[in-house]
Amino acid sequence: MIGGGLTKMFFRMLWRILFLCLGVMLAWSPVSFAELITDISAEGVLTLEDGKRVTLAGVVLDAYGVSILRVLAHRQNANVDVLREASGADGCERAYVYLKSRSLDFPFAAGRSADERDMMLNEFLLRLGAARVDESQTFSQKKKFLLIQEEASRKGEGIWSYVQS
Repeated sequence: MIGGGLTKMFFRMLWRILFLCLGVMLAWSPVSFAELITDISAEGVLTLEDGKRVTLAGVVLDAYGVSILRVLAHRQNANVDVLREASGADGCERAYVYLKSRSLDFPFAAGRSADERDMMLNEFLLRLGAARVDESQTFSQKKKFLLIQEEASRKGEGIWSYVQS
């Protein structure tokens, strides 16, 4: 009886740990959905077809960056990963936004179709030098974003061609 009681207690404890871990994972995982981007404000706030307003997580855009964002994303279908418990002072939720991109490796074989993949818009704008990392935010991609920004700065891309760091 004692062995059975310990086994039962062990499994109860195991289930509690499992549910706790699952809850933590769900709390930190982004909520993902596909949406049409219908408008982009002068501040870089994206308005989605359902009326939801989001900003790009981890990046700060100036007028140059917003103009590039508009060219890339306006009226495009996007996968939007809204970060839980992360919203800006403007009340907009922060998100990683992905657009579909197609590419062919050169040299390419005749008749080969382009590969399609998701391109993270936040990251792409950093690579172009069209955005800076918002170091005041806490987000999962921060270390990666800082490395991308450093590389863009070193190459003199975009804003880094005229800004002293």
